[in-house]
Formats: sequence, structure tokens, C-alpha cells
Amino acid sequence: MIGLVMAGGRGSRMEFPAPEKLLLEYEKPIIFHVIDSLNDSHCFSKVFAATSPNSPDTKYELQQKGIETLDTSGDGYVNDLNFLLQKMDGFVFVVSGDLPLLDGEIIQKLVEFNLGSVWTSFVVSKEFLNS
Repeated sequence: MIGLVMAGGRGSRMEFPAPEKLLLEYEKPIIFHVIDSLNDSHCFSKVFAATSPNSPDTKYELQQKGIETLDTSGDGYVNDLNFLLQKMDGFVFVVSGDLPLLDGEIIQKLVEFNLGSVWTSFVVSKEFLNS
């Protein structure tokens, strides 16, 4: 199974004024927390990060840490994800690069829940985060 972190967007959900929203200026950027969580789960043979022209600083930081990046056009999450999935074989676990509460245990539970399924989506609401 492959882990794929989507990190090529403009970060519009986070509503910060910076051009790239993965909080690269902090001690541990969110993107590295997400990638570490995927690796800590021990569920994936390989973890990639998808980047685009919208995220040149993120791509640079990922490459400096030896994380393999996959280039997308940056034409939107759905278009970029569709482009990448058409090139991949087998099971792919896709996660957004801006999930600071994600950890290896949560990923293990999601993967176990999904065994045998072809497509599964998990959505977390703001209400869930506030409970």
C-alpha cells in the first residue's frame, strides 16, 4: 500500500494570509507531521507527497528531507489526485497535508477499517474537532 500526501494546494481551508499554508516557518511544519504519522503507522511500503506550482517552498523543504515528491499541475485537488491515481497501481491511502491531529494509530485504524474495500472516504467535521 502507498501513502500519498496531497501538498500542492493553495491552502484555502486554513484561511491564513501566507501563500503556502503548511506552516513551513514553524519548528515542525504540518506536512512533516503528516508524513511522520504515515511512516509511524507502518502501513505503507512507500510514502509520497504530491506538490504543484502552487507549493514550490513545500516541494523544496520536502526534497531537502529526502521525501519523494510527485508533480501535479495544481489545477485543483480533484484534478491533481485523479492525475496521480491514474499512474498508480494497487491500494493508495490519500491524505491531505494539513492535518495536525493525524497520528500513526489513527491511520492504522483507518487502514484496518478499509481492508477489502475499493473506495472509502473519511470526513471530519469542525464539530468533531470541537468535541
